[in-house]
Amino acid sequence: MDELLEKSEGLSSEFSRIFEYGPIDESNRVIASWVMCSVALEHSASLRQLVLNGNYTSAICIMRSQFEALTRALWLFYAASNQKVDNTMALLSERSQNADQKPNNSEMITKLEGKAPEQAVQMLKEFRDIQWKALNSYVHGGIHALQRHGTGYPEKLVKDIIKSSNGLLTMTAMMAAILTGNKLIVQDISRIQLKHKDCLPVLL
Repeated sequence: MDELLEKSEGLSSEFSRIFEYGPIDESNRVIASWVMCSVALEHSASLRQLVLNGNYTSAICIMRSQFEALTRALWLFYAASNQKVDNTMALLSERSQNADQKPNNSEMITKLEGKAPEQAVQMLKEFRDIQWKALNSYVHGGIHALQRHGTGYPEKLVKDIIKSSNGLLTMTAMMAAILTGNKLIVQDISRIQLKHKDCLPVLL
């Protein structure tokens, strides 16, 4: 477990450097997506800290937030209407908060079809199909949280959670790289993935 966490930190460290370049421009669409990528990055770091402290239930809960932040980052850039983007960037108020309620996660993924890179949409779909039900159970104090927290977490399950989070982190890094507008950074994602393949899901 310690080795996997250490390798995961190395992966995160390389991807975090992308954020030093900054986005290609200051448009609402680019900035909104960029900020949500940063939120997803923060969630991935928090997940690893929670695992390090043995707070596995909370770690799994935060992975849903990581997935939702990533999904929203892609949706804001590729599929959201100009009005939705502007609402997102408006000063926080009761009105802007209410305007942010839709679409939900599933609807965002549907709206990404034909607009975002096909591989990215497919990976979001697969993650949701496999993980969403269980993640909701953990977040809402369902049977998964009750039984796992009560009887203990198998090491393989925790390792799979870390690797899944790293997979989401890789997609986040790719989105951030695209937002820099620098093709060399985008191309470097594959090299980083290969270098850290031991801490990524097999599908990546």
